[in-house]
Amino acid sequence: MGVMMKKKKCVLFLALLLVFACTVFAQPNSERKSIQIGILPDVDSLPFMLADHQDLFEKQGVKVELVKFQSPVERDAAFQAGKIDGMVGDTLGALFLEQAGFDISILSTTNGRYGLAAAPQSDITRLEQLANQAIGVSSNTIIEYLADSLATTAGVGEEAVKLIAIPKIPVRMELLLNGQIPAACLPEPLYSLVISKGAKPLGDSTSLSDAPGVMIFDSAFIQRNRSDLIKVFKAYWEAGQLINANPDDYRAFLVDQAGFPQPLGPTFSFVTYTKPQIPSKAQIQRVADWMNKRKLLDSVPTYEALVESFVVQAL
Repeated sequence: MGVMMKKKKCVLFLALLLVFACTVFAQPNSERKSIQIGILPDVDSLPFMLADHQDLFEKQGVKVELVKFQSPVERDAAFQAGKIDGMVGDTLGALFLEQAGFDISILSTTNGRYGLAAAPQSDITRLEQLANQAIGVSSNTIIEYLADSLATTAGVGEEAVKLIAIPKIPVRMELLLNGQIPAACLPEPLYSLVISKGAKPLGDSTSLSDAPGVMIFDSAFIQRNRSDLIKVFKAYWEAGQLINANPDDYRAFLVDQAGFPQPLGPTFSFVTYTKPQIPSKAQIQRVADWMNKRKLLDSVPTYEALVESFVVQAL
């Protein structure tokens, strides 16, 4: 009889312990860690910034913290250190991360714009005139890939594309505007800024079939948060549609919230945001081929290992 009583007390104690554990460790949604996404002050990130500003993530029932960086190097370092869960990045960066041993997945493309501009004092007015002319870029980046693609697509032979490394964007802008380099490739909004200061627009990435920007997330994080990530992209797409419908309504937002340069507020040409989609196998392969030519990759992951489609299928 004493043994039975001890067993009952033991069962009761374990039951109470289980209830206590569930009470302590089960956190409501509002108390869970937010999804941390690294962004830059650029066109690709605008829908995320607007979704945050207008509480669209909250409307979807998901907590998101946008972590702003001033350079891709800082953003990538934070991702590699596990300080952010995902980021607005690019295909080339995704392949570099995969090669470095990080288990990542691309969930969708984003809509950005990168442009090639000629110096104000230059006689260059067309892309094909860039043959054997120095083009300022940052080496082994999406900037270099797009500058190369824009020039060769316009008919400049590969051997005549002269890309020079100027990694610091402010220095690249200054050299361009002072006529110390004939041309440079820049991301928005800085591309539009140099145009407003007299540089000559030659072409931009929207003319290419590739969407260079992609959303990159840690694969283990994805597996734990699939439903919440769908909500994140629903909010992103709602914000993109708001901008598409009335871009002029968001000119003040560009400067006050997104950090775009003041002179661009009244004149900036918005990109058209598209419903999130995954990059094509051909697009990934084009970037991989370009990297392989420059001996930047040891191997290329399979498309299926790099890209996940569950988000775009749910939208």
